[in-house]
Amino acid sequence: MNTINAFTPFGWPIIIYLTLAGLACGASLCAVVFLRTEKTAREGQSYVIARTALYVALGSIVLGALLLLYDLQSPGNFYRNFSEFNPSSAIAWGTRIIAVFIMLCIYSLFLLHSMNSQEKTSPIGPLLTGLLIFFALAVGIYPALVLGQASIARPLWEPLLLAPLFLLLGLDSGFALVQLLTFKKWQEDTLEKIRKLDLAVIIGQIILFALLLSISTFSEAGMNRLLFGEFSLWFWIGVVLIGWLLPFFFSFSHSPKKNTIILTQLSLLLGAFALRAVIVFSGQGPQAFIGS
Repeated sequence: MNTINAFTPFGWPIIIYLTLAGLACGASLCAVVFLRTEKTAREGQSYVIARTALYVALGSIVLGALLLLYDLQSPGNFYRNFSEFNPSSAIAWGTRIIAVFIMLCIYSLFLLHSMNSQEKTSPIGPLLTGLLIFFALAVGIYPALVLGQASIARPLWEPLLLAPLFLLLGLDSGFALVQLLTFKKWQEDTLEKIRKLDLAVIIGQIILFALLLSISTFSEAGMNRLLFGEFSLWFWIGVVLIGWLLPFFFSFSHSPKKNTIILTQLSLLLGAFALRAVIVFSGQGPQAFIGS
C-alpha cells in the first residue's frame, strides 16, 4: 500500500479529499497572516479570524483523513502506511504530514483559547508559526505528488506543474472560505489586498493549467475529451466561467461590497473544486495513456 497503481481509477472521494486538503492549507496560511499582523482586522479581531481559520483547517484535514481512510478501504492500510515507512511513497509521507498538521492546529487553537483577553501579543511564537507554514504548504502540495506517481501513465498529472497549481487552488479556496465566514471583521484595505491576490492567483492558475496541457504528453484524444467532450461543461462552465471569469469580473468592482465579496469567494470555491475534478477525471482513461 506504499505505492500507487497507475491504472487504479480515482473517483469523487479523491476529488473531495484534494479539495479539503487545499482548504486546510489555505485556511491555516490565512490564520498565520492574522496571527502576525494585528492591523488586518477591525477592532482587534485578528485572533477571532485566526481561530476561525484554524478550525476550518482542522475540520477540513480531519474530514479529509477520514475520506482517505475510506479510499484506502480500511484503517489498517492507513496505519501500515504510517508504521511501515517507505521514503519513496508520497502516501507514506502524507500520513505523517497529516498527523503532524492536525497536532499543530490543535495546539495552536489551545494557545489561542488559553490567552488572556487583555493580552496584546500573539501566544503563537515564530517557531510554531514557521511549523504551521511549512506543514500547511506540505498539506497543499503532497496530494499532487501522490497523483504524480502515476504521471508516466497519466501525463496530465505532471507533479512539477500540479504542485504549484494545487497550492494556488488551496490558497485561493482557503482564504475564500475564511473570508465568507468572517468578512465583517476584515479591514477594507485588507479586502483590497485580497482582491489583488485573487487576481494574481487566477492568472497563475490559468498559466499553470495551460502549461500542463501544452507541455505534458497528454493525448489529442484526451484533450478533445476535456475541451469538447465528456468534461467540457465542467471545464468551460465550472472552471473558465465560474472559477476564472466571474471572480476576475467581480474583482474589478470599485468597492468591496458584501454581495460582491460573497459572489467572488463562492465562485473561487466552486471553480477550485471544478478544476480538481477536471484534472483527476480527464487525466484518466485509455485516451490519457497515449502521447500526442
